[in-house]
Amino acid sequence: MHTYRKKTIIILHSLLLVFFLIFLFGYVQLKREVAILNIGLSYYVEDMLILILSFFSMVKIVYELYNIEHHHEYESRMKKR
Repeated sequence: MHTYRKKTIIILHSLLLVFFLIFLFGYVQLKREVAILNIGLSYYVEDMLILILSFFSMVKIVYELYNIEHHHEYESRMKKR
């Protein structure tokens, strides 16, 4: 595996952890009935928005990790060079 792919995987795992922590923080704030951002919406709408966006971000990161680690065609082309 190439160096830039290893670095990309480390960065994506770090982002996955960050979005998971944001998701947990949003869930805790939702249970406490406190808004995270205080942008003028109700606490429920703000916290649910944070939960939904962080969840879909985690799904996207897992998808990207899967594509990076299971890209056999790319590996075979790089070995031929």
